[in-house]
Amino acid sequence: MRPINALPLILGAGRQGDADYLDGCRQKRNKVEYDYVGGATREDAAELIKFCHELQAAVLAWLKAKHPKLVPPE
Repeated sequence: MRPINALPLILGAGRQGDADYLDGCRQKRNKVEYDYVGGATREDAAELIKFCHELQAAVLAWLKAKHPKLVPPE
């Protein structure tokens, strides 16, 4: 199992869309890497970076609520 697929199992079923989005990005990366050049745009990268920052904040909030000892100091 990929860590991406574990998101809804750990954080809740409401995160299934996030797991699907990240898996789609992974699949696109594989296709671009092996099949052709130019399949990922700057906009794709910017969208993924923004998404990852939001997901990081959600994961940290979850950790603070469920396992505060695992949260790194700010």
